Amino acid sequence: MTGLSVRGLTVQRGRRQVLEDVSFTAVGGGVTALLGPAGAGKTSLLAAIAGLLPAERGAVFRGADDISGLPPRKRGIGLLPPGTALPDARTTGASLSRLAGRRSGALAGSLLQALGLSFADSPPENLSHGEQFLALAAARLLPPGDVLLVDEAGAGLDEPGQGRVIDHLRREADKGRTVLIATRSPGLAGQADHQVLLVRGQVLQAGTPASVYGEPRCEVAARLTGEANIFQGRIRELRAGGFVWAAGGGRFAHYADPDMPRPALGADVTLCLRPERMMLLAGNEIADNMVEGEVADVRSAGPYLDVRLRSALGDIYVAVPSWRPAYTPAPGQPARIGWPAYAGWLLTQ
Repeated sequence: MTGLSVRGLTVQRGRRQVLEDVSFTAVGGGVTALLGPAGAGKTSLLAAIAGLLPAERGAVFRGADDISGLPPRKRGIGLLPPGTALPDARTTGASLSRLAGRRSGALAGSLLQALGLSFADSPPENLSHGEQFLALAAARLLPPGDVLLVDEAGAGLDEPGQGRVIDHLRREADKGRTVLIATRSPGLAGQADHQVLLVRGQVLQAGTPASVYGEPRCEVAARLTGEANIFQGRIRELRAGGFVWAAGGGRFAHYADPDMPRPALGADVTLCLRPERMMLLAGNEIADNMVEGEVADVRSAGPYLDVRLRSALGDIYVAVPSWRPAYTPAPGQPARIGWPAYAGWLLTQ
């Protein structure tokens, strides 16, 4: 199978080690997202893969071939650094053609069309801020190569713009290219086929977006991949298939994954509960676990209302389906929050 493999890559910049023993695989014909905060080492990693930054240790493979000793131009890799401005030209299409270099200007125009853009004949200075970013995104998708590296993919774009970019990248992957994008956006990374979490120059976790989001190993991974309620407590009772933990003056049941290590009685535990797995209870509704709270604020987020509540467990975030008017909360209202015993995920690191 074709693809890109990074094995034990370690990179030093000056006196600072920016990457330490980084290993992962990006499968050919798919989109892999490298997700991490600012300063995580994403740009350094892409530069090292492309051969622009020397590695202290480790290797880079394209398919079965070790390309670590090859110069950048012979690696078959297209690297797309973050863009900042379009070149001066009479039209946006001409700007993209200039960025395309020796490649056909028709490719730039077709790429604009593929991304749903219709301003190829407009002067660059007439474009809005968002249109400038979309045009730059188009320009940055032009380099050839079996492997395509995109730094800060979708940066500055709204959700629809990011969607168009990821759709184009997926079409490129469908042609057999290996696509690796670096991003700080959990939403964009969540649309990839595979996800690699990079924090402080090290791989924290890797897997499908669904598995990394649903089963984070630690609090950093949980918060990096999306909104998370992190609860800390102490085990007060062991039960068949789970345990009871206590925090904030309450006791709560948790059904443990049988493949996970079972904590001991009296041990401290940390659990992650995603907002969409929690609910506001109305009337006589009950759940395995319940806690009283007060609505602090409500924000609309597409098909959901993002609700923040104050409780004895601290602030709790709940994603409430906006099509359920009976559950529409308002700031200052008392509320009961509930969740099933199986909804939480026990963090192990």
